[in-house]
Amino acid sequence: MEHQPLFAGIRAILFDLDGTLVESCIDFDEMKRRVLALAAQYGVDATPWSAWPTLEIVAHTVRALGGNGAGDAARFASCANQAIIAVEMDAAADAAPAPGVPEMLRALDAQGYAVGIVTRNCRAAVERALARVPLMCRVLLTRDDVAHVKPDPRHLTDALEAMAMSGQRALMCGDHPMDIAAGRGIGAVTVGVLRPGMARAAMAEARPDLLLERVTELPQHLGPRA
Repeated sequence: MEHQPLFAGIRAILFDLDGTLVESCIDFDEMKRRVLALAAQYGVDATPWSAWPTLEIVAHTVRALGGNGAGDAARFASCANQAIIAVEMDAAADAAPAPGVPEMLRALDAQGYAVGIVTRNCRAAVERALARVPLMCRVLLTRDDVAHVKPDPRHLTDALEAMAMSGQRALMCGDHPMDIAAGRGIGAVTVGVLRPGMARAAMAEARPDLLLERVTELPQHLGPRA
């Protein structure tokens, strides 16, 4: 059954990468275990924050170490970053786009949409993954390219500014509630994607404007490009 367009006037589409465009194989549990163990080595019990994403655990631990001398905080941050990158690089070797994604991105670009990718991954891992199967986009901003990462909306505004676009005619599509929060923060239309094993209620709680089973369903919900 053909869907009627829901979102007319969209000019820019921002996508998350892992779990949205690329089938995620990052072992986030292992990443978090390494960072928690490293924090303990520096005398910080980070287990009360263990439900947080790993980057936020690192940031909070760095702040906790600030009172014990900037040297410890800087050394921990460097070691934690290396631990995170190691997990990301391992996963990048096996990363692959979700079925139909390369074709979808090429079609969106041909239709005149400004397509961008915003990811919390490091650039080295992203480039390793995309070297195998490139994905069409006008801008790609990893955490290494910005001062503020999702869910901070400035990650998205940086990408839109690079494409000379604004949030009012943008759409943010991702598989995590932080993608939805970042999109709402810039006034964009938000689309959630259910990654395998994710409960529908977990994403629905973030209140995206649309919730999809597969990211490749997105084009049928787009109206004529403004």
